[in-house]
Amino acid sequence: MVVPMAPKRKQASHDAAASDLKARIFLGVACFWPFLILALFAASAPRVETEQSLAALSSDAKQLKSSLRNVLDRVDVLGYGPTHPRVAVVVVGDDTNQLLKTVENVFLHTDMNRIFVVCVVVEGAAESPQLVNQFRKIDQGSTPHWHGLRPDIHSEEHANKKEDLDDDPHGYKMKLFFHPEKQGLAESRSEAVQFVSILNKHHENAGLKSPNEDIILLLLQQGVQIESTKWIAPVTSALIVPPPLLGEADAEVAIKMANAVAFNTEGPGRRTSFDTTFTPLLSSPSTEELNASNGDSYPAPAFSGAAIAMRLDTFVNLPSHDTSLTEEWPANLELTLNLWLCGDGIDVLKDVKATTASQVMSAALPPQSAARFAAAWMDGATQKRFFHAYRISYPELTYLEWETLMGKAKQAATFTKDLPKKCRSFKWFAETINPDIRAILAESEDAESEERSMKEEDDEREEEEQDLSDAKSVDEKAAGKEASMNDKGDDEFSIPERKDDGKKPSEPLCPKCLEIVQKAKPIDISFVDVSNGHKEHPHKGATDEHGKLGYIHDETALRKNPPALNYPEASLREACLKRDNNYKMLNERVYVDLEYDKKMQASGKPRPKIFCFVYTIDSGHSKIPNIRETWGPKCDGFMVASNLTDPTIGAVNIVHDGPETYNNIWQKVRSMWSYIYDNYYTSYDFFHIGGDDLMLIVENLRYYLESEEIQTAQNGGIFLPDGTETTQVPLFLGRRFAYLGDQNDIFNSGGSGYTLNKAALKTLVVNGFPEYFPHAVTFSEDTMVARVYRHFGVYPYETKDKDGGERYMPFLPGHHYGYRIPKNTNEDWYAKYSIDIKEGPEHCSPRSIAFHYVKDNGMKRLFALLYHLCPPDTLDPPASKS
Repeated sequence: MVVPMAPKRKQASHDAAASDLKARIFLGVACFWPFLILALFAASAPRVETEQSLAALSSDAKQLKSSLRNVLDRVDVLGYGPTHPRVAVVVVGDDTNQLLKTVENVFLHTDMNRIFVVCVVVEGAAESPQLVNQFRKIDQGSTPHWHGLRPDIHSEEHANKKEDLDDDPHGYKMKLFFHPEKQGLAESRSEAVQFVSILNKHHENAGLKSPNEDIILLLLQQGVQIESTKWIAPVTSALIVPPPLLGEADAEVAIKMANAVAFNTEGPGRRTSFDTTFTPLLSSPSTEELNASNGDSYPAPAFSGAAIAMRLDTFVNLPSHDTSLTEEWPANLELTLNLWLCGDGIDVLKDVKATTASQVMSAALPPQSAARFAAAWMDGATQKRFFHAYRISYPELTYLEWETLMGKAKQAATFTKDLPKKCRSFKWFAETINPDIRAILAESEDAESEERSMKEEDDEREEEEQDLSDAKSVDEKAAGKEASMNDKGDDEFSIPERKDDGKKPSEPLCPKCLEIVQKAKPIDISFVDVSNGHKEHPHKGATDEHGKLGYIHDETALRKNPPALNYPEASLREACLKRDNNYKMLNERVYVDLEYDKKMQASGKPRPKIFCFVYTIDSGHSKIPNIRETWGPKCDGFMVASNLTDPTIGAVNIVHDGPETYNNIWQKVRSMWSYIYDNYYTSYDFFHIGGDDLMLIVENLRYYLESEEIQTAQNGGIFLPDGTETTQVPLFLGRRFAYLGDQNDIFNSGGSGYTLNKAALKTLVVNGFPEYFPHAVTFSEDTMVARVYRHFGVYPYETKDKDGGERYMPFLPGHHYGYRIPKNTNEDWYAKYSIDIKEGPEHCSPRSIAFHYVKDNGMKRLFALLYHLCPPDTLDPPASKS
C-alpha cells in the first residue's frame, strides 16, 4: 500500500498556524472548566463551623477532590484530542543503561497526558526482575515528569503504595519487550509498532480515543537525550494539520501528512546523507533548499537513526518492512527510502534538538547489502548505473556477482517486489533530494558495452595473475625444480590405455559432454601431501571448540547417529496441505527413486561414497539442525564449515586468510577444500559443497554419480572403468551458467552447490590454489573456482538429463515451476545466463539433485513431500512423473 501524497508541507504549516489561536482557546476551556465549577460550589455553600459540619465538609472536599482527580485522570487516558494527539515512543537497543537513560529522558521532557505508550525493546537480554523494576520506577513516576504544565515526582515509597495511587493517580505508560537472542532493529521496531497499532484500535473500540486523533510515532535510538520540554509542539505542527474547530463546517476534515521530522542531532545546519556506496555522511542543505523551506526546517536525504517522528499511519502504510535488516544503518536506510520515495520525505526541525550516546557513522554497505537495496528500489537502468558508481570503491566486484546478489535478494521472503512501480523513482531521488549520489546520473556507455568492458577488465586481471604464475613457474624450472602437473604442453588429449575388450556404455556421451571431457587431461589420483606441516594458509586446518589447532572432525558421526525429524504433526499437516508451486513441482515432476536405491543397497555392489559439506557462520548455526534432520545423514560423510566449532551440529572452524566476512568467501572456500583434501580425500569418491540453505537429494545425486554416463566421463569419455584405474579425468559438476550469455565463459553456479570427483579435487588443491588467485578477496567463489579450472582445461560438465531437464537448481522448486522466459532475455539475468533452459515443470529433471534458498521449516516441508512423510489425507493423487 502506497502512502498518499500530501500537499506541500510549507502550506500545511501555514494552515496549522492559522487555527492555533482557536486550539489554544479550546484547550483553555477544556482544562479549566472543572476549577470554575469548584469555585461556584464554594461560593454558594453555607458557612457553618461546627465540629460535625467541619467533618462533613472534609468528606465533601475529599469527594470533590476525587471527582477532580477522575477528570484529570481521564485527560491522562484520553489526551487532549485530535489537535494535540498523543505520542507513541519506540526505543530499541541492547544497552540497558542507555535504554533507561532515554526512557527517563522522555518522561522528563514530555507531558504525561501526551504520552500514549512507551515501548522499550531490549535486545540480547532476558527479562529480569531487577531490570523490570528499574523501568517500572520510571513508569510509576519516581523520576521527574510532567502533567500538563505541572512538574511532578513521586517518592519510591509513595509509588509502591496502592492507597497513595488513589490520592495521586498516575497512569501506566510503558510496555517492555525482551529478546534474549537479538532479532535486529527492523524486526524489533516493527514488533513494537504493531503493538502500538493494536493498542490504538483497542482504545478506539473502548471509547478511550477519537478516530480523529492521529497518534504520533516517535522512534528513538538508545542513548538519545531530548534537550527541551518544548519539542512536542513543533513536531505536532509539522505532522498534524488539525480540523477546523469551534463549530466551523467540515470539522472532521484534516489533511493527512505522510512526512516525517527528524530531531536535530547532527549540529546547526547539518543533516545526514549517503554516497554511492550507501555510506552515511554529514552534509549541509543548499541555499535553494533553505529558501524553499519555512525557516524552521530543511530536508534531510537520510535518517541518521537517532530520533524521528511521523504519524503512526504513515509508518504502518509504508510499502516495505524488511525485517531481515538487522543492523541499524540498513534498517534506517530502508525507512529513509520508504519515506522519500513513497511518502512526503524527511525534514530536520532545526530547533528540536537531541544528543546521542555515539556519533560514529556507519561504514559503506558491503556488496550483498548494496545489491539488495538496488534490487528493491531501482529500475534496471538505474541498477546498472548505480553498479558503475559503486564499483569504483569495489573494483574486484564483477557485474555477474552484482546480478547474482540482486537475484538472491529478490528470493528472500521479506523482499517487497515492484517498489519502483509503486513509488517515485530512485533517479528522482538522486536528481532532487540527495546530491551526494548524483554521480549515478552521469551518462554511461551502452549497458551491454559497459558490461562487456567490465568482463574484459576481469579477464585482464585473470591474465595478469596467469602471467605472474607462469613467471613463477619459469623461475622454479630455472632453479631445477620438477615441473608440476599444471605444466601445459601442446600434447593432444589421449584416452587412457585400455584392454582390447574395454566395455563401452550402453549409450555414448552426448557430443557436448564428450567435448568437455576431452579438453582435460587425466591425472594420477593418488594422494600427495601438500600441507607443508599445516603452517600456512590454506592448509592451517581447523580448531576445536577451545580454539586449539589440529582438530579433525568425525565426518561419519551424523550418518551413524542421525537425529529424528522434529516436525510437529500440526505443522506437518499444515505444510502438506499447501498447494503452492513447490508442491506442484514435487507432486507432478521431481521424485526420489527409493526403489532403485533399496535395490542397489541390497545388491552389495560398491557404491560411490559422497562427502557433503555446507558453509555458514556462527549466526547461521540455527539453520543446521534442519539439514541434520533431513538430507545430511544420507551423505557418507558430512561436515559444516564455520567460524566456530560446535561438535553437537558438526560445525568446524576452518581457519583462513583474511577476515570472516561475506566478501572474503573465496579465501574461506580455499581453506575448506584444502581441509577436505588433507583429511578425507582417500576415503571418498565425490565431494559436494553448498551453502546452509541448500536442499540436496542425496539418492538422486548418487544415482547420477554411479550412472554409466558419469563413470564413462571420468574415465575419458569412451570406455567404462573396470575398477583398476589409477588415473581419472577431473569432473566439475553443477548448474552451468554463461557469464553475460557468453557461451565461451561458463561457470557452475554456487547456489545449488557443485560436485567434484577425486581428480577435480586434487587438481584444485594441489595445483590450482598455489598458483592462481591465492590472495584475491571476493565472495564469488563459484566463478573463481571456474577460473582456476580453466587453466587446466577443466570446464563445467553438461549435467542436463537426456530430455534437457536441469539437475542442479539455483532456486526453489516452485520458482522453476512458475518461471517463464521473457521475450527479451537481456531484461532478466537468469534467462541471460542460463543455457538452453526449458520452462515450467520440464525445467527440472525428474531426478533433480539440488535446490537453493530453502529456509527454516521449508527444508522439512520439501523433505516430507519428497520422502512420502505427509499424512495420506493431505495429498492429491500423485501425478504421472516421467
